[in-house]
Amino acid sequence: MNGPFLHLAINHIPVIGVPFAFVLLAAGLMRKSRDLTQAGFVVLILIGLGAYPVVKTGGMAARVVHDLPGVTHEMIHEHAEAADFGFWGAVGLGVLSLIGFWVTAKSQAIPKALVGVALVGALWLSTVMARVAHLGGLIRHPEITKNFVPASDHHPDHDNDQDHD
Repeated sequence: MNGPFLHLAINHIPVIGVPFAFVLLAAGLMRKSRDLTQAGFVVLILIGLGAYPVVKTGGMAARVVHDLPGVTHEMIHEHAEAADFGFWGAVGLGVLSLIGFWVTAKSQAIPKALVGVALVGALWLSTVMARVAHLGGLIRHPEITKNFVPASDHHPDHDNDQDHD
């Protein structure tokens, strides 16, 4: 197990977790459910805490792949810059969610304004994380680029395969 493996194993958590937290918060607000609201806050707190290992393993992955064919410094740099932006967004939203969790635990009420800010923040962070993921995918997945040309369907080992009716 190395840095790139760890990075690939954990980097999808914030990409999926933030929209999941958005759904929990929205459901909590619509159903007036303190439990769902707190669950949304907890997910965002965990995303804020988990963002550090994702960024740290990203640096490890960059050191391994930077000399691979087709990988450029610019690709890695753009992904890293976006990831740093996403990291600070996740930390900020995690802190806001910690406050939201604390308020809902103390008062038994759902602070609609705080949940609203967290919803907007989660929606925004979802788009940031989607961009980070896309830029990361471009590093080693050329098939997601708009200029990708797939290999021919013609394979030499299939030349001898003939349909026999």
